[in-house]
Amino acid sequence: MKKGFIGTIIILLFSGFVFFLGYVSFQVPSGKAGVMVSKTSGTYGQIIENDRFCWRWERIIPKNAKIFVFDRTSKLFTQSFSGELPSGKIYSALIKGEPDFSYRFEFEIYLSPDLEKLPELVSEQNLTGQDSLEEYMNKMSAKISQEMSQHIIKMNENTVIASYNVPEIIEKLELRKKYDFININEIFIKTASVPDLNLYALAKSSYEKFQQQVDKNLSEYAAQHAKKIMEDENSVKKLSKIGEMLKKYPELNSLLSNPSSSEVLKALNELK
Repeated sequence: MKKGFIGTIIILLFSGFVFFLGYVSFQVPSGKAGVMVSKTSGTYGQIIENDRFCWRWERIIPKNAKIFVFDRTSKLFTQSFSGELPSGKIYSALIKGEPDFSYRFEFEIYLSPDLEKLPELVSEQNLTGQDSLEEYMNKMSAKISQEMSQHIIKMNENTVIASYNVPEIIEKLELRKKYDFININEIFIKTASVPDLNLYALAKSSYEKFQQQVDKNLSEYAAQHAKKIMEDENSVKKLSKIGEMLKKYPELNSLLSNPSSSEVLKALNELK
């Protein structure tokens, strides 16, 4: 009976140890979200939370499974997007005062992971913890800022806009559908500097007309220059032929010294 009691204690202790190893909820701090990745089963499809019971057999096998912990809260990402309209400096030189055709935007973007899709995100992006998640969200915030900047520039094509309805822009661009692994909680436009697009269009049109005139002038110059080259080439050929004839017929030298030499030269000059 004593042996049976000891055996029961051993079984209970072993069971408790096995239960402790597989009780993954204990591995995730309160207020965090965990994702388990194992060698045997890959990424577990549900998030692991401290206040929700979750036991997984994959954790029993030594060095088989890892649990990566992530923040559930929203994080701030500050992004800026700047540049210049195509050929802005060239067009600006044609306008009095040389207007600035550059643009600049600054955003404050608050993002958080979509907890339901967090396991899928971990699997696709090979995330290994909070740092890698924030690196991913930072890249997404940069793309969001670029899309919003380009859209705002287009909004100013026909009129100058003083303020922007950010939720409306988010909806128009379908940003929440495009970036469905993350929650776009809030976006604030801190700076939105857009050049005068009407003036830019005018400068561009003026430059195109100027360039057409330059091309026309260059074409005319090239044609005149080519004609002159041909004339010079024909003159050289004629002189070469005269020289060859003088060598072949030395007696012509005496003729050329006569008053009637002009007639001879005229005849030689007409040689083809």
